[in-house]
Amino acid sequence: MTNITLQIEKEDDLRLILELIRRFNLAVVQVNPKVSEVQPSERQRMINFILSYTSESTSFGDAATWQQQERTDRVLPFQA
Repeated sequence: MTNITLQIEKEDDLRLILELIRRFNLAVVQVNPKVSEVQPSERQRMINFILSYTSESTSFGDAATWQQQERTDRVLPFQA
């Protein structure tokens, strides 16, 4: 038995190779998906984006105060 290892850059080329393998009734033992490498600057940009949403303060302030201001036309049960 002979094993062949191929490195294929394009997804379309991979599909063509797999189609040929099926037509020749050959066996596919393993297909490893391409692992994309992230550039350090892109990685830092993603980290900064995630960290921008993890602050300790809330984005709208005190919820009870907001509710009282928005619902001035109604009497809320906890208002005096």
